[in-house]
Amino acid sequence: MKIKVLIRSLVLLAGLAAWTADTAWGQASTRRPSSRGGAVAGRAAVEQRGEDDAVETVDLGDKKKDSDTASGEQEGVAAAPEMPRETEKEQNGLDSLSLIPSLGGGRLDAAREAHTSTRPSARTMALLIPAPRGPILDRNGEPLAVTSVAYQLALRFEIFENPDRSRVVEFGRNCLEQAKKIAGKAWSFSDEQLWKHYEHRRWLPLPLTNVIRAEEAEKLKDKVKSVRGLQLLPIYIRSYPEKEIAGHIIGYVGSKGKLPTGPINHMDPLWEQVEGRAGLEKEFNKNLTGTPGVWRLMFDEDGNKILDELQIRPKPGGAVVTTLNLKWQKDAERILSRGKRRGAMVVLDCVTGEVLVMASTPSYDPNMFIPNISQKDYDALRNDPAGPLGARAFQGRYPPASTFKVLTVASALRNNKITENTLVYCPASVTIGNHVFKNWSKTPLGDINCVRALAMSNNPFMYQMGLKLGAEALMDTARAFGLGERTGLPIPDDPGLVPTSDYMIRNYKRDFMSGDAANLSIGQGTLLVTPLQVAHMMSGVANGYLPRLQLIKQIQDGNANVVYAPKPQEVQRPLPAYERALSSVRKGMREVVEAGTGGRARLSYASIAGKSGTAQWGPEREDKRLAWFAGFMPCDNPRFAYVVLYEGRAHERLGGGAAAAPIVKEFFETEKKDIKAIIDPPKDDIPVAEPVEETPETAAAALRERSGAPAVVPDNLPPGLYDPEGMEPIKADEIPADLDDSSDAEIKATPVGGSSRPAGPSAPPLSEEPSAAPLTPRRGDSDYIPGLPQQIPRHLNRSTSVNTPAPQSPLPEDDIPMAEPL
Repeated sequence: MKIKVLIRSLVLLAGLAAWTADTAWGQASTRRPSSRGGAVAGRAAVEQRGEDDAVETVDLGDKKKDSDTASGEQEGVAAAPEMPRETEKEQNGLDSLSLIPSLGGGRLDAAREAHTSTRPSARTMALLIPAPRGPILDRNGEPLAVTSVAYQLALRFEIFENPDRSRVVEFGRNCLEQAKKIAGKAWSFSDEQLWKHYEHRRWLPLPLTNVIRAEEAEKLKDKVKSVRGLQLLPIYIRSYPEKEIAGHIIGYVGSKGKLPTGPINHMDPLWEQVEGRAGLEKEFNKNLTGTPGVWRLMFDEDGNKILDELQIRPKPGGAVVTTLNLKWQKDAERILSRGKRRGAMVVLDCVTGEVLVMASTPSYDPNMFIPNISQKDYDALRNDPAGPLGARAFQGRYPPASTFKVLTVASALRNNKITENTLVYCPASVTIGNHVFKNWSKTPLGDINCVRALAMSNNPFMYQMGLKLGAEALMDTARAFGLGERTGLPIPDDPGLVPTSDYMIRNYKRDFMSGDAANLSIGQGTLLVTPLQVAHMMSGVANGYLPRLQLIKQIQDGNANVVYAPKPQEVQRPLPAYERALSSVRKGMREVVEAGTGGRARLSYASIAGKSGTAQWGPEREDKRLAWFAGFMPCDNPRFAYVVLYEGRAHERLGGGAAAAPIVKEFFETEKKDIKAIIDPPKDDIPVAEPVEETPETAAAALRERSGAPAVVPDNLPPGLYDPEGMEPIKADEIPADLDDSSDAEIKATPVGGSSRPAGPSAPPLSEEPSAAPLTPRRGDSDYIPGLPQQIPRHLNRSTSVNTPAPQSPLPEDDIPMAEPL
């Protein structure tokens, strides 16, 4: 299975830590004994800056940690494994040496290690090998974030017999010049930096470049090998194979701190360690981070290497398996971004609460942040007027517009202000105080009920419901359906804004007024939501309860053991008070597509319910509009809740039904095959009729089985074949012309041969015994998840049913002996 294969690959990647032998020392020179020294020049941290835009952005600030202390203190000491005691064999330098080749050259030779005349070269080192980070996967095991091997071009000083500053600096300068010719890039190191590295860390290489990818390193290795004093240093690096796809969700990693430049300390890392900085990389940093390994080196007082071994291999981090469907996510982002559109799309499984799609366009490529991002590139991202750093799907705050009308109607029905059959006169506009509140069309609709009002998205109907209810009651319904609060997903989603009386008094110095109720009834005013919240709200409308949303399907440890799996089909909030109201709302939403404003969302293979919405948004001078279309499908047995948000350009005229509904249609038609397999699963053990070639003999036999019923017989029937108890056959030209076939429905089909196909073996009953082996769901089961290679065992799937029966008192039992005092 893909998940296990990826984890296994990471374990194998850990073996590449052996290549980090070259990170602790260099290859011996053929001309003179050489040292292995180095420390990374600190990478510039990306300065955190605020994002003052219509949508909030992910936190891009690096937590800068300066490790350039005089003592060479470094990150990662606390995470280092405890060092076992040296054996007597190791202390005497008698253990066999680990001679590991690298891209930089051949094998190490301890006998060729040089020493200085002052004999300061005795060292015992335990160096930390950063572990490969665990992968982030989609629901089918497709990789979204992985760890791979890359390289750094590094300067490797020799250990000179008579170390003279000028000689050391000259050697370093010559190596830098050769490195420039090989890589086509110049590096700036002062004479003092070169000398200090030799003085304190000459056993370790000095990295020059940030990252050289494996394929490029393969091209450069022969050139590097030919230069004395240069080598390619293998490291682990994070990469995002799908680039900008789901970039806002996955996030990125950054350096935990610079490598030390002072004297070598116990457990100094061989290269910079990383930590999650945004998205799932940050939220699950502990699970994704592996256990570092240990490499030990020992040099005698003459500089001779007497111990060189990989003592503890690094252990890869665990895997985070998301609920996202990568194929659907890619299709959603492709469709949504066509024509450089800006917006968001969310698709939820409204039964399980799983997030299948959460797309924001435009997006950004997290690879830009690996290993770090230049200030120039970061400024280009944050100053882009399209706002690629903003996660519109779960951080963008927008007025919900007419999508909120479903809650206005639900609130009016639930609070007994109307019934489904109540007719309300709807003029072209409604006057409230000194303000005229108009309909989106200038035509009065007359007397209509709530179903028709939703289908036609009629504003005057909603205004009147808002006045009947009041703003507080409307906002109570909004909160009941999850607006105004975070969804509970492990991402920094925005709670939006559902105003209260206190909020109005604090910010506007007044309480709610009638005009506020009218504005809120059509999703305008101070009410703000995210697209994710609207999709969640639509799940509540479809189900009659709010499901608990899930973005994580499994968390696995480094050995692919499942250590966490959420409860499926968990209810976040039941909505029994809205049960009858939502029945009418669903009718109205179905009419939106069938005979209302959302006809452009109609599908070829399934029914779909929706609600369009259009709102003014942004600075008034820009004259921007939003287009919404949100709902669920299929209508009769909802499985998916969805929302599409399209941000219009300045002065662009658009509407939800015209601009957003076609995006919904294109997406669901694109995923037709997958969705049909989910909403119409194949049925097993159904007899299949097989064609049989008809002959006069088989036709006559079939006629005999009809117990003498009149039948049409071919004129060319051989004599004597048809004679059911002497009855004469009816000729075709004798059938009455006005006879129809409506009674055929009463005829029971009989399989060919007169017997039905035997049923297949039934599935064994689920065992509830603790000793029974845990069973996994199979196709057709309610908890089976299509496309997931490794189904979650049922003992991890236990949860409260959506419709939990009320507990009953146990029946009294007869003949139970009573304990009596002696």
